[in-house]
Amino acid sequence: MKTLTSRTAVVVTMLVMAFVFSGCGKPVLYGAASTVADITSAADILSNPEDFEGKSVKVEGRIVTECPSGCWFEIEEGNARLYVDIAPSGLAIPQKVGSKVTVEGAVTVEDNKAKLIGRGVEIK
Repeated sequence: MKTLTSRTAVVVTMLVMAFVFSGCGKPVLYGAASTVADITSAADILSNPEDFEGKSVKVEGRIVTECPSGCWFEIEEGNARLYVDIAPSGLAIPQKVGSKVTVEGAVTVEDNKAKLIGRGVEIK
């Protein structure tokens, strides 16, 4: 009887672990799928915001700060930090500070500062 209980516990543990780790490593998309092929540097956008205003771009980086409700975040690429607002697109993401992301959206400029209005976020 004791052997059966031990075997059952091992099988249940293995099934739980398989379920928990089955989604690891797969990118998760929030919002629209990407339609922009090339990655634009966040540093380029920040140094020449007027050149990108109103244009659709795709940027990559790591989330360094995030709204508690997940409606905006800042990504860092090298020394450049770009503010990304996804609330206007009706999006929110779970807390993912430290995660690598790819974001597509339109650049807007307010008070000479560029920000991205994200339409799609892929968390890796």
